[in-house]
Formats: sequence, structure tokens, C-alpha cells
Amino acid sequence: MDKAERILLVFCRLLKHEWLNKTNLALEFNTTERTIERDMQSIRAVLSEARSPVVLLWDRQKGSYILNHYQHRPLQSMEALTILKILLGSRALRLDEMEGLVQALCGLLSPRDEMEFSRLLEEELDGYREPSHHQAIIKTQWDLQQCIRDHRKICLHYSRGDDMRTAHIVFPLSVVVSDGYFYLIATVEGTIHKEPAFFRLDRIRSFDVLPGNGFSPEDNDFSLRRLRSTTPFMFGGNPVRLTLRCQHRAAEALFDKIPAHTVLSWEEETVLVEVTVSIPGFFRWLLMQGDAIVIIGPEPFRQAFIQTLQKIQNAYTDSKEDCPT
Repeated sequence: MDKAERILLVFCRLLKHEWLNKTNLALEFNTTERTIERDMQSIRAVLSEARSPVVLLWDRQKGSYILNHYQHRPLQSMEALTILKILLGSRALRLDEMEGLVQALCGLLSPRDEMEFSRLLEEELDGYREPSHHQAIIKTQWDLQQCIRDHRKICLHYSRGDDMRTAHIVFPLSVVVSDGYFYLIATVEGTIHKEPAFFRLDRIRSFDVLPGNGFSPEDNDFSLRRLRSTTPFMFGGNPVRLTLRCQHRAAEALFDKIPAHTVLSWEEETVLVEVTVSIPGFFRWLLMQGDAIVIIGPEPFRQAFIQTLQKIQNAYTDSKEDCPT
């Protein structure tokens, strides 16, 4: 019996959920245990190449091999409802796109659970309010994801918040969702800034894939994990290190928003924390925290935030004078 026939026979027995002992196989096929190990490596290679969900496992105690068949179970109603609430709570998609996703979610349920879920679905969707930009997102984010996969450079035609149209040559790095919006994270060609820029997908009017071989991911040291931990506010800018004094009641919100924080000390009513953030987005978020979180240093950034507060106070003072009596 040649090698191919031996491997085929072994694989057929594995498909029958048999435990195959390495020593017994070596005796049965009049070969060595090392040869059986190489046969099993060949089977693993084929399964990997075929991207099969089946895994060939080795049990050291039994000295045996077995195929682990992963069974695809239907989605449960409670799981589908959890996903639904996350989707609807994000308010990141137009109504028709959200309805399409929800219908696809229903298709993953068993027939019995689908009936129960359908009754909940109508009530949950009834209160959904789509984002005010009314832009389709799903196709755009998929097309951008293909550019990211293929490491292609693109020309982005973008409309800013003030409706000014701009064009940028960018290297797309990732698409993320934050605070109800989809963002393209990309490095911009021809800029002095080293940190990636953020572009809202609903403001992308179109983009062109540029000719050429694209770029190598080794050309930049972008890390989405690092970016999420240090720049959770979807605003560009060089990261800076700040020391904050946070009241205990706001500590959880701070820790969840900025996972890459360092606790310097716990005090009776406050906690001293160090964070690395980009200033524009962080200042916007900090305004929502009232007096619960205070910048201790460095002093230039503390003063910059004080000036921001003074501008807000001036805006309210000026508007009061304009109010009719």
C-alpha cells in the first residue's frame, strides 16, 4: 500500500468519528509511528488549505487522533434580540439598511424562534430613527474594506461638516464604528502629520482606486488595537499624555472610554489617572463630564481647556444679550 492510499484510508476512518491510536496504526500499516505523524500532518495541511471547520486533534493521554466536527447551531432568540438591540442602539444605518440586516438575522433562527422573534421585531423597529445624514453605508464600507484588503491607494472625494468639498489621496487602514458613525481610518499622502486621519463614511461622496501595486502594510506601523486604546474619539492629532483627577463616580466611564489608562493613586474621593489621547476629541468628551474629571497637567493643556470653557461662557453671555426681553 502506498502513502496516498494509506492517508485516504486513515482519513475515511476519521470521518466516521473513530479514535485512531498512533501505535496501532503503525502496526496495522506495517510502518513507523513517525510515518503516521507525517500522514496526520498531511491531513491537517489539506484541511487548512480547504479552510475546513473540521480540526484534527491529538489526545496525548489516549495517544490517539480524532476529527473534531464543529456543528453550526441555529441562532437563539435571546442572542438575536441582543444583536438587534446593539444594532438599533447604534443608529448608524439608514432604515432600509437596518431592516435588511434584521431580516438576515431572522434567517439565522430556527423556524420556531423566528416566529417568536418576529413579534419582538416589529415593536423594536417601530421606534427606530435613522441618522440625519440619510446616506447608505453598507456598500461603501464593503468597497473600502476590499481596498484595505488589497492594500490599494485611493482618491477620496469628501464633504466636510461645513459642506466644503475636498479631495485626498489616502492609504485606507481600517473601517470602525464609533458614537453612531462609520469612520474610515487612513493615512493621508502629502501631509506632515504622522497619525492617521478619520473620515466619516456618510460624508464620502465617492472614491477612485488609483492604479499601481498599492502599498505594503509594512510601510506603516498602524495598529488598530493601539489606536482604539489611545484615540477613542475619532479625531486626528498627535497623542499627548495627560494627568487627570477623576471623582470615583466618573471613574468607570473614564476607564471604559480610555482602556489604555494608568492609575497613579486612589484617594478618598478621587483617583489620579494618566491617559494618552488626542486633544480635540478628548476635550469634546471631557465637556460632558462636568466637574467630575479635571486636567491636572501638563499646564499648557490645562490652560487650553480653560480657554475652551471661557469660549463657551462667552458664547452664552453673547447669546443672552441677543435674547428679546
